[in-house]
Amino acid sequence: MVVGEAGAGRGYFTFKLARRVGEVGRIYANDIDAGALAQVRERCQTEGVRNVETVVGQVDDPRFPTRALDLVMMVYALHDFAHPAAFLQNLKAYLKPDGRVVILDQNPEASGDGHFFSRDRLVTVFRESGYDLVQEEGFLTKDLLLVFRPSRS
Repeated sequence: MVVGEAGAGRGYFTFKLARRVGEVGRIYANDIDAGALAQVRERCQTEGVRNVETVVGQVDDPRFPTRALDLVMMVYALHDFAHPAAFLQNLKAYLKPDGRVVILDQNPEASGDGHFFSRDRLVTVFRESGYDLVQEEGFLTKDLLLVFRPSRS
């Protein structure tokens, strides 16, 4: 499996994903913060992790390899993007035909933290960017876990 992590920062989830996809899988850790990605590369070298590649993106474009990703993960990130709709529109070019985008974000209705996007706002931003909600998990008490795919119409 080939996974892109958008907004990877210093790689907290990157390394969890790298273990999950195994040696034959690939993780592309993306961020606009080149310094954070340098820390990811250093940790990869220190720990002998060989299935992670870093990608310095732009504010509205992750710059992943074209049509390469089975899945894109965004963990506690999208609400901080300057242009989330433009980012999501550009993201479609990097997904394989059946690719998915998974959002794990704090649920502001459960936490009271208005900094995060509500479920309805996430669904609206994705819909307006050309995605359909295909799965929603409810097992997390303070977080939202939503899965989207590019619209087929």
